[in-house]
Amino acid sequence: MRKLAILFLAILTVVFFASCQRETVEKPANTSQNPNLTVTHTIAQLLEFHPITTGYTYDSLPQGIVIQGIVISSDEEGNCYQYLTIDDGTAGIQIKINKNRLYQDYPVGQHIYVKCDGLVLGDYGKLYQLGWWDNRWDYDCMAGIEANVLNRYIFKDNMYGHIPDPIEITSASQIQDYMYNRLVKVKRCHFKYPDVMFADGNGYATNNDIIFSDGSSIVLHTLAGATFASVLTPQDTFDMVALLSRFGNTNQLILRFLNDMDNFIAPGYKLVVSEMNLSQNPLNNGWINKNISGSSWEYIQGAAMRITGDTGDNDSWLISPAIDATAYDNLSISFTHRSLNGTANRQVYYSTTYTGGDINESEWHSLNVNSFTTNFTEYIFILPNELLTSSNVRIAFRYNDDTNSTWLLSSFKVFTIAEFK
Repeated sequence: MRKLAILFLAILTVVFFASCQRETVEKPANTSQNPNLTVTHTIAQLLEFHPITTGYTYDSLPQGIVIQGIVISSDEEGNCYQYLTIDDGTAGIQIKINKNRLYQDYPVGQHIYVKCDGLVLGDYGKLYQLGWWDNRWDYDCMAGIEANVLNRYIFKDNMYGHIPDPIEITSASQIQDYMYNRLVKVKRCHFKYPDVMFADGNGYATNNDIIFSDGSSIVLHTLAGATFASVLTPQDTFDMVALLSRFGNTNQLILRFLNDMDNFIAPGYKLVVSEMNLSQNPLNNGWINKNISGSSWEYIQGAAMRITGDTGDNDSWLISPAIDATAYDNLSISFTHRSLNGTANRQVYYSTTYTGGDINESEWHSLNVNSFTTNFTEYIFILPNELLTSSNVRIAFRYNDDTNSTWLLSSFKVFTIAEFK
């Protein structure tokens, strides 16, 4: 009986894992962000391995396929959920990833390689997707690559910059298959239902028809989790840049950022004024490391600014470029940071008088940051109103410690909240 029980458990294990067309999730190996990969196929050539028929199907891929592309999607405002969309100039593809806040690692404009071994090419409602296939449940579907093995498949390099120009369309009749999973610019449109919320919160998503000047229409699909879900749709005619998607035979637009719509700024909407671009070294783009003694701030490629103190006195300032605050009714800053081996002697300051040179010749005011954790934590601070008359607002992160501790800064933004008039 004991032998029979063991045999039965072994059979159950084999059946369970055979039912899932994804590889076993294991601890990822250390992988370079600059691999020696040779691109074998364009995205357009990749799509030929999976002819779309009724939807919700997949095809396995030959070994050795490598594609490349520029990231054109963003989940920063919550409307592109757990996927990256890339475009290489021939076509676009959506990569399913079981992870949130992808924009922090893969911002719009980031160039990536995708090693397709272990992935399948399928579709969700006739929209091409690259990922894993999951048939363990009552339904079969494409599934996201797990975050802890992501670096087996996706590799960043040092290229960052211009994304493919959006394809302009002025009528729904102009939409063709090659446009899906790419950016389009819809022109001279208006909402069928203005003055309603982009997503009403009563379900997963809300559809609202956008009407072209010729009377044709297309659906704008907005997730309930989008940061602009409660914003009211405008009454006026507009142009808009969005991702072209589809669900079955219904074409859809996916808005990445609210200000992709004619720089539309709705009351209560957070508009980013300035931010640290970590795809490049901030010290080469206006940020200043003013080192008084000991260690200096250093750039970790694509990830963070970091300082690790030497034994002895350390006094090093990381200072932002000048921010012109005069055009705004309010300003706030947000930054994500992590503090290891102690939290003493870290300060965040602002100044309107620093222009470079000696730190002590300028006036600095503490922002009284009191949240230092060993995990990356976002901190938000409303800047004083008196700064709104200055065109030279600077934010400084000061590390002033005498122990071997570390401080990391993985994001920094200055934003304004559009006010109700």
